[in-house]
Amino acid sequence: MSELAVREATFIVERGEPEIAPDEPLPIAMQRITVDLLGRAISDLRPREQAPFDPGIHAARKKMKRLRGILRLARDQIGREPYRNANVVLRNTARSLSPVRDSWVLVETVREIRQRYADLLDEQTFTTTESWLLDRHHRQRSLVTGQTITSAVANLSTARRRFAVYPIEDVLDDEYASIAPGIGRVYRRGRRGFRRAAASRRTADLHEWRKRVKYLRYQMETLIPMQRMLIAAQSSELDTLGEILGDDHDLAVLEEVLLFHPDACPDGRERWLLVALIYENRTLLQAQATRMGRALYGESTGAFVSRIGDYWSAARA
Repeated sequence: MSELAVREATFIVERGEPEIAPDEPLPIAMQRITVDLLGRAISDLRPREQAPFDPGIHAARKKMKRLRGILRLARDQIGREPYRNANVVLRNTARSLSPVRDSWVLVETVREIRQRYADLLDEQTFTTTESWLLDRHHRQRSLVTGQTITSAVANLSTARRRFAVYPIEDVLDDEYASIAPGIGRVYRRGRRGFRRAAASRRTADLHEWRKRVKYLRYQMETLIPMQRMLIAAQSSELDTLGEILGDDHDLAVLEEVLLFHPDACPDGRERWLLVALIYENRTLLQAQATRMGRALYGESTGAFVSRIGDYWSAARA
């Protein structure tokens, strides 16, 4: 049996979630989680019957994003260059698949608006826009060819083999100090992103904050076993906040498409009605996000890192 097969066999454990168990050495946990997530992402991309929106592609992209957040835990000890190489591979591979999700979500966004305001709108309102966006999705979907999927699988498979044999025990110590800087960096950037986004309400700032929120959520979900009730509750709040910011971004992209492509909604009055509804919904979503941001980022970075460290120490005592 090859070294790769032997090491991968050690990762076949009962723990199916990407969590660090209190009795599991940190280096082994990080390697197990990484190899497992990459394996699941590869499985998601296996050929399957096509649907209007391929859920496998979306699932694979989510796993790559989760892994990028988790790798940020050990960024300092892994080293700048190895971390950067892994992060770039995951980022670029996910981007190659993004036309499918990015175009389909606009179709869903228009459908949700039509449903939300069904009592105020004629049943044909915005159907032209929905059809235009669906046609656009089909064109974007065609960009993600079989070769795109094949390349993505090859990239992930190579990364998985490298992670499986990476001598992580030599660079990552089994202690909270190994991941504390990574937690602090993600929390601090999220806190800074919250202040910037709350002040400017610019789409770019809100989107950047959302990425930091998701990275922190993935990190906290990895650490749930250290204090299941409290960290799970915080992870759930971060998940909700990320979804709110994601909905806001989808609405912003839809508005941009409408303004730059008038043929998406040829009827001028209908187009500006949709823009007005987008504005109304974004205003509500941003207010919700701001309230949640104040609560989730109310601690100083030092206090937050110290609190998670206390959970870690108590669980592993």
